Amino acid sequence: MKEKPGNLDIRELEILERLEDNGHLTQRDLSKEVGIALGLVNHLLKKMVKKGWITIKNIDSKKIRYLITPEGAREKSGLLYKRVESTIHFYLDAKRVIKEKVEHLKGDGVKSVSIYGINHISEVLFIVLKELGLELTYVVEEEKEGEEWFGYNVIGMEEFVENKDSVLIFASFDKNEIDRFCKEYEDVKVVVLRE
Repeated sequence: MKEKPGNLDIRELEILERLEDNGHLTQRDLSKEVGIALGLVNHLLKKMVKKGWITIKNIDSKKIRYLITPEGAREKSGLLYKRVESTIHFYLDAKRVIKEKVEHLKGDGVKSVSIYGINHISEVLFIVLKELGLELTYVVEEEKEGEEWFGYNVIGMEEFVENKDSVLIFASFDKNEIDRFCKEYEDVKVVVLRE
């Protein structure tokens, strides 16, 4: 299976960031920290040496140190820029999709909604709700019940079901997760962000 270029960019960036913090890391350390196979770390390090992004300095017969070159530092900046740009594109796309899925609520006369799930999607959803002028009543998630999220106390589904006076928006794009939730809570009016 061939690696997608975007995945390699992220992994190369993570390796360069780790080496910038600590050039004494072993390949095994990098494998654990970056979360990729030891063989792939070895392959990427060889590739980065060949491209001139890092050099290897022998400390003794058993220890080496990886040093990022000026070219490697420039490449790291470029990879970091690509990651930020990709994140911004994700945010804008997510915001557009979410807005398309919830803006009808305002036209339907809905004034307040609740969010199920605390994640990156719920953060974008929160911004969209503010832009649309929809009031957020509850933030619901079992694992974080009792915590605070953007000034709202997080409640569990049991408490939400007892007070279900608002529409619940499920903050996920995962179809299987959505289907399981809707099946379990079929008596709750749930708006999903994906068909």
